[in-house]
Amino acid sequence: MGNMYIYNDFVTDEALAPQKKKILRKLWMNAGQLGIYIITLNNGPDMFDIIHTGVLKQRSYPKRDLYMLGMAKGKESAMILCGELFEAFRQQYGSDHFSEDLKKDKKRLFRRF
Repeated sequence: MGNMYIYNDFVTDEALAPQKKKILRKLWMNAGQLGIYIITLNNGPDMFDIIHTGVLKQRSYPKRDLYMLGMAKGKESAMILCGELFEAFRQQYGSDHFSEDLKKDKKRLFRRF
């Protein structure tokens, strides 16, 4: 899948928690999955991207340096999870601009997917 990284404390919503390993395995094998969204760090001014897993199947989609933080079933649940991640990182880093801190410490916080 290219240079994708997964957060060591990868989070899911309640609906996907029991199937987390199975879904990650399917994602690694590039299998299609309906209704599942991945939350990643954004390379631009936004903090996170919400990406449908079907988009990752496209050959032209840039998977290089994709930092996956979590996944959720449904876009609404993914947005709620983004809010929870934002609050957790803001408290941990004491700032609203933590994505560079996460990337600087990627060797400790992320593993290759």
